[in-house]
Amino acid sequence: MTLLRNTSLAVILSTGLIMGGCSNKDKGPSAELSAPAEALGLKAPSDQVFAKHFEVPARKVSDAEGKEALGQLNLLNKSGDALNWAKTSGSDGNYTYTDLSVKDDDGTLTIANAVLTGVHMDGDVASFDRADFSGIKMYDEAEDATVSIKTLSMARPTPDMAKAIITSLQNIKDIDDLNMEDEDLDMGFGALGMGGVKIESKELNLTTDSLMWGEDAESGLTDFKIQGIDFKHKGNELMTASLKSFSGTGLRSDMFDDMSSKASSPMSMMGGFNPLANLYDTVKMEDLDFNSDFVSVKTKGFEGTSKEKGGVTTQRSVGEPFIIKLKEAPKDPDAKRAYDMVQDLGFDEIVLQTSQTTILDSNEDTITVKDGFFSMKDGFELSYNYGASGIKAMSDNMQDSSQEQLNIQAAMNDIKLNGFQLRLEDKSIVERGLKLASKFRGSTPAKVKQELKVALAFAPMMAPGIEGEMLGEIGSAFGEFIENGGTLSIVVDPKQPLTMTDLANYKQSNITMADIGFSAKAE
Repeated sequence: MTLLRNTSLAVILSTGLIMGGCSNKDKGPSAELSAPAEALGLKAPSDQVFAKHFEVPARKVSDAEGKEALGQLNLLNKSGDALNWAKTSGSDGNYTYTDLSVKDDDGTLTIANAVLTGVHMDGDVASFDRADFSGIKMYDEAEDATVSIKTLSMARPTPDMAKAIITSLQNIKDIDDLNMEDEDLDMGFGALGMGGVKIESKELNLTTDSLMWGEDAESGLTDFKIQGIDFKHKGNELMTASLKSFSGTGLRSDMFDDMSSKASSPMSMMGGFNPLANLYDTVKMEDLDFNSDFVSVKTKGFEGTSKEKGGVTTQRSVGEPFIIKLKEAPKDPDAKRAYDMVQDLGFDEIVLQTSQTTILDSNEDTITVKDGFFSMKDGFELSYNYGASGIKAMSDNMQDSSQEQLNIQAAMNDIKLNGFQLRLEDKSIVERGLKLASKFRGSTPAKVKQELKVALAFAPMMAPGIEGEMLGEIGSAFGEFIENGGTLSIVVDPKQPLTMTDLANYKQSNITMADIGFSAKAE
């Protein structure tokens, strides 16, 4: 289609579009078509993966040092104001307690067995290398709630965390003096595991088969796994949920350590963070099922892999169909409007599916997304691909928060668009959307369609230069898309990477449509 460069030509071509006499089907390339990727076939990490995280080296501790640490932890002698036990044994830093209990005005706590390994003094602070508890039961009288845990283990806690764990088990009057959010406290640990967790109250019933988390002491990489969650809440409405498992391996949690502590603004928060770094090895969620009086959500899950080689990280992600079923209108006004809109679109259920491949190249400072796919069953299928460069340079320019405005401008110079493709295939969403719009406007789908085409036709005249040209192509393509359905294709294939600054200041940079490589068409 001839580019719109003046008002007279715009009026002529717009009139032609309104009358249906202009088509750009054969102009410009078509965006590539993506298909949903097959499942990756990942498995949740085995229990053996986590066993290594709980390993602690043998520690030589004198009985005197061990008892000094126990005394500081209030575990040397029984006291009416603290945790009591029926029997204790052990020496040289390794101790076992049986039938522990404490009761206060808020409730009771009992522990069948507790084993502390490597109890020692870290300077003048007591700590331990590992703690294993079994048969934990807590009752909260105020909430009339019971929490039971078959097993709980923690390895390599920091001294501050070790103190917090033991203190939380004690009925000590000054427990409120322990500020868990104190920045001077180092509240870390190497591994945590829980099994057979159950929470019961009048309104809530929650069970979890197991929860495991561990960080490799040498690499700093983290693994986690949650299995067998069942949830039931009996409040104003009944809600139930279940999850077979959620897991991840090789997570680089240390990448985010400095973000929140040093950031003084949303922009500076990203400063120094490497967006091209490999942040995980695998992520997998299996069998999510949620039900309430108003809606149900179900999916077989989501899985993703991320592999780095020679500074190039390749990420693949696949989301199994995500099924949302609306049962009845919710009472909340905002939620009800959303419910009504979906009903007016003619959907009894919404089925979404996604997949894509992302390539992060730290050598070239580029990000490439390909084979992007997002679909709504009986609605549309969306394919997309794009690439950009200068991502790491942009992040670095955001690091100095004292000159944020300057950094934003510098970031716009750094970030470059290498290409973009979008392909939207109509699977009845156009017809459904026109019916919905006509209901809101008290009109008919045919009239709404005509109004949209008129608005699209005259839009280019509201913008000068290249903006008008691009709006002209988009308007022509979209007008034909809502008229006939089919496929809407938008492509940006620049001769060379385009900076955001050049695009924003196109008048000064003298960028042309040919430089951008822009095209839009309906097929």
